[in-house]
Amino acid sequence: MTSERAGLYASLPDFGFAAVFLITWIRPTTFGPFMVKWLMLVMLMEFIIIHSAAFMGVIAFGPGGKAGRGARIVGVGLFYTLFAGAISFVFRSLWPLGAFWGQTLNRLLSVILGTGDDVAQKALAMAGWSAALVFYLIGCFATILLPIPRLGITPEVVAAQRIPGGGLWVEHPERVIAFGVIYFGLTAWSELHGHQWAAKVRSAAKQAVPPGAFSP
Repeated sequence: MTSERAGLYASLPDFGFAAVFLITWIRPTTFGPFMVKWLMLVMLMEFIIIHSAAFMGVIAFGPGGKAGRGARIVGVGLFYTLFAGAISFVFRSLWPLGAFWGQTLNRLLSVILGTGDDVAQKALAMAGWSAALVFYLIGCFATILLPIPRLGITPEVVAAQRIPGGGLWVEHPERVIAFGVIYFGLTAWSELHGHQWAAKVRSAAKQAVPPGAFSP
């Protein structure tokens, strides 16, 4: 499979997520009466997935046979499932557990559909992780600091969600929905182009720091 086609296929789920977030922002009940709450859970899960993906990527391209590496990846996944399980307990739903594993597969999709070259796939995985982290931080801070319109997410819609807890996302869920549009939209664009910009930034950063710069 060519890198262009792999990038296209890998970007489709994220384009789909971005579209769902955007439609829900405009018409919150299009996909169900509690979609705003479920999409908030998606963004919470994505934070856990970005964290776990770094470890999974290191294991996937580390030493050892495929069986051993696969077992270690599953072990890491099961460890982070504990965090997803805690969120499931708070929201009294098993949905976050399924979302965690579905989104984890989505994050590894660009590697699964890669060219087969371990060096290239490792570079792609690390670039993808870097891109996801940058986009998550951009989306998070942008929707906290900037004014975000409610669009279709009225106070009545918010009250109907019965979201447990408190805080900015709970009181103004339009911010987390806008966050999802930004995050998944940028991630899809980056995947479509093979995360080339992130790979270039990582390469430039390595070249800017001379070997042994941080050695005692």
